[in-house]
Amino acid sequence: MLLALSVACNRKPSDEEMGQLMLSAARNAYIDHDYAAARDTILSLRKHYPLALEARRQAILLMDSIELMDAQGDSLKVEFFRRKLEHDRKGLEHKD
Repeated sequence: MLLALSVACNRKPSDEEMGQLMLSAARNAYIDHDYAAARDTILSLRKHYPLALEARRQAILLMDSIELMDAQGDSLKVEFFRRKLEHDRKGLEHKD
């Protein structure tokens, strides 16, 4: 909406406006559990819109949430495979 308003006024959107759009896209990717896309969008926001200070501030919190959820997913995978390996070992022991 901010971008549409900027275009309607015939002016280039500010870094903050563009940063907010990218932050919104990162949030949507996060909601969709696409943590890689969310992370990449935030990194792109930082690179391309260095003056989007408020968007960058909010992106710090979002990045923390992304990293937490991504790490949690990794630890769940590790736990799954640890239990699977234990189960498979027991299955092989009972066949002997």
